Amino acid sequence: MTILAVDIGTTAMKLGVYLATGADPALLEQAAIWSQDYEINTYNNGLFADIEPEKWRDALARGCRELATWMPDVDAVALSGTTPGLTAMDRKGEALLPAILMLDQRSRRQAAEIIARIGLERLLADTANMPVAGGCSLASILWIRENTPDLYKKAACFGHSNTYIARWLTGELAIDPSSASLTALYNTTANDLTWHSGIAAELGIELDRLPRLIPCSASAGRVRESIAGSLGLSRRPPVVIGGNDAVLAAYSAGCREPGQVINVNGTCEITLVCLDRCYPSCNYNIRAHVLPGRWLTLYVMNAGGIALEWFRSVFCSEMSERQFFDDFLPRAIDQGLVRESPVRYVPFLMGSRYTQEALSAQFLGISQKTTREELAAAIVRGLAEYQREHLKEISLEVPLASVINVTGGALNPALIRAKQRWMRGCDYVQIEQSSLRGAALLAQEHLAG
Repeated sequence: MTILAVDIGTTAMKLGVYLATGADPALLEQAAIWSQDYEINTYNNGLFADIEPEKWRDALARGCRELATWMPDVDAVALSGTTPGLTAMDRKGEALLPAILMLDQRSRRQAAEIIARIGLERLLADTANMPVAGGCSLASILWIRENTPDLYKKAACFGHSNTYIARWLTGELAIDPSSASLTALYNTTANDLTWHSGIAAELGIELDRLPRLIPCSASAGRVRESIAGSLGLSRRPPVVIGGNDAVLAAYSAGCREPGQVINVNGTCEITLVCLDRCYPSCNYNIRAHVLPGRWLTLYVMNAGGIALEWFRSVFCSEMSERQFFDDFLPRAIDQGLVRESPVRYVPFLMGSRYTQEALSAQFLGISQKTTREELAAAIVRGLAEYQREHLKEISLEVPLASVINVTGGALNPALIRAKQRWMRGCDYVQIEQSSLRGAALLAQEHLAG
C-alpha cells in the first residue's frame, strides 16, 4: 500500500509518502518527504491572524508534482491539519474569506459572549473547553456573522483546514472529533460524533452549516476524477479525514495510555498528556484522541518557534537561520544552564489561549550588562517554565510517565537540555515528522479495515 500523508501546518505544507505492508504499524515506512513554507497574514496590531486557504490547495498541488513518481501508486490520502483554521465556504467549497488561525485575537468579545450566555460550568462539562479568541471556532463564526453579514449568509459550511482540503479533493464536507473538539459546538466529553444542538440553537448556529462528523480513520470520500488527474493520481483513492496535527503527533509517538506525554515544537509549542477521562480546566484545552475512551490535554504557547524566529530577526539579523539555531542558540542556552541570569522572559508574544486579556511578552531584570545571549536563554527558559506549569497541574489528576516524546522543526539538542532543566527532569525521546506518520497510520488502518 502507498499512502500520501498531507500535513496542513500553520506556516508550511508537508507531504510524506509512506509504504505499508498490511496493518502492522511497525511496517509503515517513509519513502519520500516534501515541504513548502507559506506566509500567514498578521495585521491590525497583531490581533488578526489568517491565511488564504488557496495557499493550502496550491501547496498540496505543487507537492504532488514534486513527488510525481509516487503519485500513480497512491492508495489513500490522509490529512493532518492546523486547527481551527476556521474556513467559511460557499456551496462550491470556495473560501469566502481567509481562514482564521489559532493565533487570531479578533473574537475576544464573542468568546466572552459565549461564556456569558452558556455558562462556563456547562461549557467545560459538555465541550471540555473554555471559549477563547482564535482557538474557538464558534467565537470566530460569531465574529464573521457580526462583521461580514453578507459573507455569513453565503456560507454553506464552516469547517477547519482538513474540511476545506477534503471538500476540494472529494466534493464532500467532513470533520473529525479531534478537530471539532475546540469548536465549542462538539460534545467533546461524550465524544459521540454529535454536535451540541443546545449550544448551537442558543447562539443561532444552524447544524446543517457544520460539516459531517466522522471518525479520524474514516474517509470523507474518494478523490474526484478531475482532481485526481491534475495531481498525477492514476486512480481515485479515498481521502481519510485524519485530525489535528498535534493529536496525530501524539498518536504516532505512541501516546495512548494515561499519563504519557508529548511536547510538540513548531510555530507554536504544545504539550499533550493522554487521559482516560476528561479533566476540564480553564488553564488548558482538551481534545478528543484518535482512540476511543481517550482524550488529550492541549497546552499551547502561541509563540513557540515564532518567538525564536522573532528574536533572530531583531537581535541577530546578521546571522543566517542555520548560524542562529546551530551555533548561537546552543551556546546561549548552555551559558544559561551553567550561569544563573537575572533576566526573565514573560512568553506571551502572541497572546494566550487561556484568558480574555490581551497579554503581551516582556523581558524582566535587564541591565546595561545584559547580553543578547542572556535574552535568548531567557526566552527558552520562559517557554520551558510555561510548559512546566501544565505538567504540574495535570500531574495532580494522573501520574505522568518518566519519558517525554518531543517532536517538531524548532528542536535541537540544546533545547532538549534546556527542557530537562527548566520544564521537567526526565528522559526526552525525539521523533521526526510524527504528524505525517500519524495521518499515514490512520490511512493504514482504513485500508486494512
